[in-house]
Amino acid sequence: MGVDASEAPVELAVPGSKSVTHRAFLLGGLSSVPCRVQGPLMGADCKSTLAVLSGLGARFTVGDGGVDFVPIDDFEAAGRTLDCGNSGTTLRLMLSQIARLPGTTTLTGDDSLRGRPNGPLLDALRRAGAAVESVDGPVSGTAPVAVKGPIAPGAMTLPARVSSQYASSLMLAGALLDGDSALTLPAPVASRPYLDLTREVAGAFGLKFVFEVRPDGLRVGIPGGQRPQASRYAVEGDWSGAAFPLVAGALLRRPVALTGLRRDSAQGDRAVTDVVRRFGPAVGWQGHRLTLAPAPLRAPGVVDLGATPDLFPPLVALAAVADGVTTFVGAPSLRHKECDRIAAMAEGLSRLGVVCRERPDGLVVHGGRLRAADGPIRSFHDHRVHMAFSLLARLAPAEVADRGCEAVSYPDFHRDLARIAGLAPGGRSA
Repeated sequence: MGVDASEAPVELAVPGSKSVTHRAFLLGGLSSVPCRVQGPLMGADCKSTLAVLSGLGARFTVGDGGVDFVPIDDFEAAGRTLDCGNSGTTLRLMLSQIARLPGTTTLTGDDSLRGRPNGPLLDALRRAGAAVESVDGPVSGTAPVAVKGPIAPGAMTLPARVSSQYASSLMLAGALLDGDSALTLPAPVASRPYLDLTREVAGAFGLKFVFEVRPDGLRVGIPGGQRPQASRYAVEGDWSGAAFPLVAGALLRRPVALTGLRRDSAQGDRAVTDVVRRFGPAVGWQGHRLTLAPAPLRAPGVVDLGATPDLFPPLVALAAVADGVTTFVGAPSLRHKECDRIAAMAEGLSRLGVVCRERPDGLVVHGGRLRAADGPIRSFHDHRVHMAFSLLARLAPAEVADRGCEAVSYPDFHRDLARIAGLAPGGRSA
């Protein structure tokens, strides 16, 4: 259904998906034929994946609009420490890859990454035969992590409610082992759409998985002896990034039109369209464009983000202005992202005069009018937190820290926000 608007929408191209880019780079680095990954997101996190791949012997060139990979037989253990920067996806996807290799590689990262848990994934790798050494602080299995393989194929398990990145990591590594494996994920399975995304991207490279939904969880059959193969892979637009211009249009009462998105995407964050509609704006498709027409904002009640935790920061920004109370639930993993996103959003909202209450798995937000911030708003170098408060800073005077960190997932965010806030398409003042 299309969306009517009396004002011409601000048209924006959505950046490439960060989640898809990580997976495509990993599989492209192992492709048995020359492979071009077209339209990737070249933010800091995805560059970290390229850096680690290079350290493991992958061969590629970065060109205009894509990355070209040259076939190699397989990765090789680095025998040294490789830096994942701030990228948890890089660390977790690559932990299982280095566990396949008969040698030792150590993965580390910045201060934030070294504080994030990986214990359940490391336990699974140990059970599969890897020798693993890590640092245990307030959370288990933190980097630096030294892994010596190889792991053996077979039965693998993870606990319920753990990061979907652990499961994706084991799936992508298991497909490359000599024998068949099976991964069991007890219910409730956290962030299930990310597993569907892994299967879809891997399928484009010829890898097969068998998903069997059971009453007690999910079983993933992983045939062994597979090899990625694709001559070209085009990265689709990022639905988690698209949430920010959609929310900006809703907050600033400007119609927007976004290009580069797939309406049938396996990215779970495409659910943002349904959630934003619950706040009042009209969201729909006009041909290949996703459009938003603003409307008065109202709190939708309870929002479960168990499958889509990355939508939390922009939707909290929307809830801060919507009349009524919005309760975000279902995403305890938000405590262990680039920062504790629940605490970070609560702290910033309080500086803007918004009443809120933390939950173990989310946040209760009493929306309404904002006031000028009573001090700088910290974003803790978290790109999504920074972008969320940058949206609200267009409505109430506020200094938002760490400008530049948005380049991790949305390099042109501030340019696009400025266009929505006050410039018509083509650069004219609105």
